[in-house]
Amino acid sequence: MGLRDSRFLALLRQQAGPESKKLMLACCGAGLAQGVAVFSVMSGLAQLGSDGVQFQTFLLFLLSLYIFYRLFHYITEKAALLALRGIMDWRIRLAAKLRGIPMEHFGRMQTERTQAVLLDAQDMVVEAARMLMAAAANSVMMVVAVARMFTISFLGACGVLLCMAVGLAVFFRLVSSVNSRMLPAIQAEKAFSSHLRDLQEGFQHLKVHFGKTRDLFQRWLLPGLEKASAAREAMERRHALGISFFAVFNLLILGLILFLLPRLLPVDAESVTSLLVLVMFCLSPMMSLVGFVPMLGKVEMNLGQLDALEHELDAAVESCESGLAAARWEGREPEVPAFESLRLSGVSFAYRDASGAPLFAVNVPEFSLKRGEIVFLCGGNGAGKTSFMRVLCGLYTPQSGEFFVNGRPMADLGVDVYRNMFSIVPGDFHLFQHILGLHCGPDRVRELLALMRLETKVRILEDGAFSTRDLSAGQRKRLALTCALLEDREICLFDEVAADFDPEFRRCFYEKMLPMLRDQGKTILAVSHDDRYFSCADRVIHMADGSFAPEGAKPGL
Repeated sequence: MGLRDSRFLALLRQQAGPESKKLMLACCGAGLAQGVAVFSVMSGLAQLGSDGVQFQTFLLFLLSLYIFYRLFHYITEKAALLALRGIMDWRIRLAAKLRGIPMEHFGRMQTERTQAVLLDAQDMVVEAARMLMAAAANSVMMVVAVARMFTISFLGACGVLLCMAVGLAVFFRLVSSVNSRMLPAIQAEKAFSSHLRDLQEGFQHLKVHFGKTRDLFQRWLLPGLEKASAAREAMERRHALGISFFAVFNLLILGLILFLLPRLLPVDAESVTSLLVLVMFCLSPMMSLVGFVPMLGKVEMNLGQLDALEHELDAAVESCESGLAAARWEGREPEVPAFESLRLSGVSFAYRDASGAPLFAVNVPEFSLKRGEIVFLCGGNGAGKTSFMRVLCGLYTPQSGEFFVNGRPMADLGVDVYRNMFSIVPGDFHLFQHILGLHCGPDRVRELLALMRLETKVRILEDGAFSTRDLSAGQRKRLALTCALLEDREICLFDEVAADFDPEFRRCFYEKMLPMLRDQGKTILAVSHDDRYFSCADRVIHMADGSFAPEGAKPGL
């Protein structure tokens, strides 16, 4: 990838905007000031053999050093802040787009990959921005120094540049070989890390099963470690070779100028001394410039992953939410109409593999839900209950079928508004750190915590955070139910909410809480296997293989 196509440079230019010219001028100024400081040192050395160093020379050195310090501080600080602002803005932009993709697409994405792409690039990009500014200023100084070499000895300067060019060509070839080994090393490290996550997340299973532990270590962890180590070692060997070569090359240049240049070219001793001093001042900046090259390769790789993720998200963002994603979800909540009835007709949804072949399908010829109803959904594992609930609330987009809300097609309402009719407690619920989207006062929060018998376990802090989320499974489920009821939506979807409740609270949930919610005008669809409480429902619907059995009347009637 050429500099013109560099995502890193494009990021800095975009963030700098009109200030980019000022930044470039400051880089040139810093390089020139550094060059003037070098020339004042050389002038001072020349003056030592006569009447001593003149005060004007010393004053020029101090002035150029001060200018260099101010400009160098400005460009490195400004570049770091621009890079930080750019990468943080990019990450939040991707987060906003990630929220806007369909749930089916989200389920197919690799969570580890997405998290790594969003979190890994920041520090390296900021450091690379500092190094870029330092390299740019040093490059200007080196150009000035090379120009000075030609005024001292044309042939001597040509000899010095030839030696430097050969050395840099060898070094960049080594850097290219490092970059070619970088991607395999990263992929091997990710594979090894995924098995380390298995060790952490499956700890209790491994603790009681030697066979699983042996397989994890012998078949995956140890071979994965060996593969990751070998790939990384190959990369580091080439990297060390490049750095070592350039370190030796620095001394080699000085030796060639001192020992061979006077013998091969007609260059006098005074010119050799001046060339030697200039090269010594150039070697350290050259090292920083060369050290920036491999870092730029890593940064470009990280930004390339961000770019690839953004293209994937752009292609997947739902049209009804693309504007909100672009605005980073700023705006008013949609106005949701009062719920009276919901009807599905001829709805079908299928999970598909990478080739598009269906894996499992949910087919709903007819389904209706009326205000104030309590409907239970039951069936075996894999019957399609959770998938149906996701289709019902608009999380999954069906391949066919119609939705009618209050007798009108859902298209009149919009799927984004339709989704906001539901409060959900899914089986894989997540407790956020704070209560989000709260539209009630603290009294209502305390009332619901007391209803869930959590008032002595959890408090809501001033910023809306939970005092703790370190709770038992049943208590966490009750806290999730609390958050759902605080949303005050008219339709509640509960997926096995009572599964982790103790027997006493489970009875309270079915016999007291659900009727209380119905009396408040709520409509409830709950996945449940508690057949002893089926009498609490107005209807019980059975599912098998993604389809409904005929809807029955209230049990017991």
